[in-house]
Amino acid sequence: MEWKVEYILEGHMLYVKTKGVLTAESANAMVKEVVMAADCHRCDRQIIDHRETSFNLSLSQYYERPTINATIGISHKWKIAMVFGQLTQDTLFMENVFRNRGYNFRQFDDLEKARAWILEE
Repeated sequence: MEWKVEYILEGHMLYVKTKGVLTAESANAMVKEVVMAADCHRCDRQIIDHRETSFNLSLSQYYERPTINATIGISHKWKIAMVFGQLTQDTLFMENVFRNRGYNFRQFDDLEKARAWILEE
């Protein structure tokens, strides 16, 4: 999977654009880069744009993501919007797992709706 992490001054947020097939290994590498960028810019809002990405994760890997991401450095203070080309049972399951673990996490199928939510105080 490819990704690009961009800091957006307007809104003080990170925008992460992904493309390809997401695996547990590529997710870990991407999350490490997002954590470094968030620390660098002292920013706790992210839009993760997965509209051009397919997921190759098992149900147990979805369930483990919050714990793995926390180990890598994601904070419960962060506000995370994930944008998908289509909302599915898998994306809903992932949202529920993160929210049940105390993360401010929402899924969207519209980038502008994700941006509006991220910018809400």
